Amino acid sequence: MSMRWLAALALFAGLLWLPLPARAADSAVPAEELGRAIAALEKGDHDGAILELEGLADAGVLHPDVSFNRGLSYALRARSDSATPGDLGRAAAGFEEAARLRPGDAEAERALDAVRAEVARRRSRQDKNDVIVRPSLDRVVMELLSPVVWSLAAMGASLLLGLGILLRWRPAGWVHVVGAVLAPIALALLLVLAPLAYFARDHAETRRAGVIVAPSTTLETDEGKRTDAPEIPEASLVELGPRRDDKVLVRWGNYEGWAPYRDVRTVITKRGSQR
Repeated sequence: MSMRWLAALALFAGLLWLPLPARAADSAVPAEELGRAIAALEKGDHDGAILELEGLADAGVLHPDVSFNRGLSYALRARSDSATPGDLGRAAAGFEEAARLRPGDAEAERALDAVRAEVARRRSRQDKNDVIVRPSLDRVVMELLSPVVWSLAAMGASLLLGLGILLRWRPAGWVHVVGAVLAPIALALLLVLAPLAYFARDHAETRRAGVIVAPSTTLETDEGKRTDAPEIPEASLVELGPRRDDKVLVRWGNYEGWAPYRDVRTVITKRGSQR
């Protein structure tokens, strides 16, 4: 294959990393339903507020105010005499969703921290010592930048590789030297950035954030046996994969396994997501 064909191939490969168009993140809030929910909260009718706000979620209304007030409703009910197991987890899911729909929302982030602190306090009273689980290294690297940025970076490396090959094609002179230096550097970058762009995009399209809404849950293997993962506490942020019957694939730090679907709630940040 000639050098020109290699350059053309590298330039064309760069186009493959063009990011997909972004989807709408939120929708209009029906003022009447939200007003009824807030009025119910003010009267201490947590169940009524939850009913209204869950109805909005089921109708596909996606807005940080709806998510925040849903989290607040569950949090207040968790402290009342009508508390239901999983209320703190559902509160955390609402606040997590609000914080993602409105980045930089300090109030939602404080409320989320308070809910998780309350979960930790209650579990310590039950003599349950929770393991601190941090995101795995591959997830940390992928989440440093958005899939769009990783794709643009891979596209840039591919275009530089094509340019380097074209310059190197010149028989001699400073242009040839520049091409000889640029081409291998761009190739090395492309070999790193292309997989990152691919996996970041695949991760964004096939995985979604979720929150544990049961007092705790455990992970199982494909055969239904418990994995070596510790018990996942309520309100923990996890990563959700495909669903299989009444179970869903859950990743928690470096641990991965199947958990009951009823034990988790998807954090919805775009239309079309499923709970």
